Amino acid sequence: MLEDFYMDKKKLTREEALRRWNVSKELKRKMSEKLERLVRESCKGRDDNGTVSVEVW
Repeated sequence: MLEDFYMDKKKLTREEALRRWNVSKELKRKMSEKLERLVRESCKGRDDNGTVSVEVW
């Protein structure tokens, strides 16, 4: 189905492009949160006071 879409060379509407962009941003945000949570959990035992500073960009 995806191949059919690209094979037709249809132009995206503004609404469809914005919808895809927002879905992509939401997926990136969720993956960043998951990565941050995994890093915090893996570093929990190493740090004495339990605070870990994580920067995900």
